[in-house]
Amino acid sequence: MTGRRLDRAALTLGIAAMLSSLFALTTGAAAPVDLVEVGGIGVVVLLVLGLLAVLGGVGNRVVLVIVAGVGLVVAALLQLAQLGRHANWLGGNASTLSLMGGLGLGLLAIGLTNRLTRIDQGRR
Repeated sequence: MTGRRLDRAALTLGIAAMLSSLFALTTGAAAPVDLVEVGGIGVVVLLVLGLLAVLGGVGNRVVLVIVAGVGLVVAALLQLAQLGRHANWLGGNASTLSLMGGLGLGLLAIGLTNRLTRIDQGRR
């Protein structure tokens, strides 16, 4: 039972990562619309790693979920290293760092959770 829940969570975070690439359409818009700055390679990173997480969730492949999580955390760290500098490979800012870091850490938490844990049936 726990495995299915974790797979659904990975699927949800993967879909969220893929949908968050749509923030690229709002970059440069008015302040209430421009929530997260995503552009350039950042869009590709979110789409590809989100797809990996979705495939991991659908196919019960923990390795894919962990790889997607590590990739997003590395992308967040890269964005952190480039904050305030001219080089901006991911085309983002601190909001991109927060988005990728949060999704990546969530996927890592899901992927590294013990899937053999049984839920106490009496506590439902």
